[in-house]
Amino acid sequence: MKKFIYLKMAVLALVLSGCATTYKPDVDYNVNYNFDQVKTYYIHDAYSSDSAATDEVNRFVSDLDNERIINAISSTLQRKALTATNADDADIIVKYLITSKDKTKIRSFNSGFNDCWRCRGFYGYHGHNDVDVKQYVEGTLIIDLVDPKQKKSVWRSVVSSAIKKNRTVSERQMETQKAVDAMLADFKKPKEVLKTTN
Repeated sequence: MKKFIYLKMAVLALVLSGCATTYKPDVDYNVNYNFDQVKTYYIHDAYSSDSAATDEVNRFVSDLDNERIINAISSTLQRKALTATNADDADIIVKYLITSKDKTKIRSFNSGFNDCWRCRGFYGYHGHNDVDVKQYVEGTLIIDLVDPKQKKSVWRSVVSSAIKKNRTVSERQMETQKAVDAMLADFKKPKEVLKTTN
């Protein structure tokens, strides 16, 4: 009986660990840009700048989620020894974009079974193929680091993930920070990134 309980607990732990989201962002950057010179930053608030509410893209998230994204970006950059400042004095301007897309996931599987345990082949086989169709919303976060003098993006990171429903406040905070950390993990280390990808 104890062995069965331990087995159940091990299976449960495995299932729960499989539920953890792993973010794998798509990163691009200017290999000739001197990222070592970047010491200060300014985050352009895409949500509040759209005061006329004409841009539907920026209206995908609430004020609360928008603030979480800004705080997560700021927290990540400060851990990289960057200092927040105003737009005129910043070495880099951080811009971000949030989009969403309705997606469909189709999974086909065989639900057949054999009612004769001694039989081989298809003798005594019953079954059919089932199709599981799941509708979900995929959210995409794009972070651009723009050089204010060149007025060009020198670093871009994009990550997409299915949007989970009924999350707690702490879960929202944790997932937002986790996504941004993954997106900016290699920022300020472009030479190392180049070596590992070549």
